[in-house]
Amino acid sequence: MELQEQIEKYCATKVELMAFREEVAVQFGKVHTAIASTHVEIAKLETKIATMETRLIKWFVAIIIANATISLAIARYHS
Repeated sequence: MELQEQIEKYCATKVELMAFREEVAVQFGKVHTAIASTHVEIAKLETKIATMETRLIKWFVAIIIANATISLAIARYHS
C-alpha cells in the first residue's frame, strides 16, 4: 500500500501530462509571438537609424559645400 501511495503522490497521470504539455505549448507560442514582435521593433529601429544616417550625411555634405563656397568667396575678396 505504501508503494501505491508513493506512486500516486509523486507520479503524474497521462491526463496531467497532456494538460502540462498543452500549457507548455501555449507558453511556447506566447514566447514566439513576443520574439516576433521584438524582431518587428528592431526592424523599425533599423529603419529610423538608416534615415538618421542619411540626414546626417546630407547635412555634412551641405556644410562642406557651404564652407567651401564661403572660403572661395573670402579668398576672391582678399586677392
